[in-house]
Amino acid sequence: MRKLSLLVLLVAGCGNSSVTQESGAAACVTAAACNIIAGGVSACTEIIAFVNDPDSASRAHISPSEVNCIANAGHDCVAAKKCFAGGQTPALCSGNSESCVGNVWQSCDALAGSGGNNGVQTFDCAAYGQMCLANNGNVDCGYGTCATGSSMCVGADGASSGNFVQTCEGGILHRTDCSKLSATCNPSGVAHCRGNGDACAAPSFTNDTLGCDGNVLLHCLDGQQAREDCGRYNLGCYPRPNGNGFGCFAGNECDPGNYGATCVGTTLTFCNDGKIQSVDCGSFGFTSCNPNGGGSCS
Repeated sequence: MRKLSLLVLLVAGCGNSSVTQESGAAACVTAAACNIIAGGVSACTEIIAFVNDPDSASRAHISPSEVNCIANAGHDCVAAKKCFAGGQTPALCSGNSESCVGNVWQSCDALAGSGGNNGVQTFDCAAYGQMCLANNGNVDCGYGTCATGSSMCVGADGASSGNFVQTCEGGILHRTDCSKLSATCNPSGVAHCRGNGDACAAPSFTNDTLGCDGNVLLHCLDGQQAREDCGRYNLGCYPRPNGNGFGCFAGNECDPGNYGATCVGTTLTFCNDGKIQSVDCGSFGFTSCNPNGGGSCS
């Protein structure tokens, strides 16, 4: 069992443009304690590292620097909320609206709020080469607006052919880069990524993973092997703790989606995306440990 010190967590997040296993866990501890996320620390660690992928960050509207900002906030929930508004105290708002201010996506939500009020969360779509777009009641980062239509293969500039799968979702265009999976965009039928490797058969309809090659997760996409580098998330490739295939995790000692957190005094033990770890809530400046709801400091 590993024990995370506050000093290590803060240094890991400071000045780092990507989320590490340590800074991600620290951010999840703070986010759970400050009611920024629901579901507890373990569930948070299962997804937090994937914001290292630009497409995932723009979909989630949170950047690696914002995650590391929350990690550095420690027990200061006011400072943690500022991470969602460029370092400023989020403006108070009412309702749950979304809007664009130039290419900055804005949302009025409880995540950035305080004192029982909602706050304005911001995310710069332009920093990810996208626009903030509003269409059909949907507001999101994307590459343009659309009405309907099936997916198609386009280039990085949106040209009519290339290695990106472009989809129309809620009236906004999104793209997936097949090259990140060592795959090629196949326009046949509904456009999709097809692996560039050897012929293969996916284990099941819901599981396309074949195994690990070091830190590379092997997929079977459209009958051919594809490769996903877990290292770009600062993770490794491991068998899933629940035995259902393989995935990008920090380890395979535990299942972060189904782990019963425990408390001994102020020490919280949780599943850090596959690794059993403990943190002293007191070292963060919190006063107690709560094993319920996925585990959190209080």
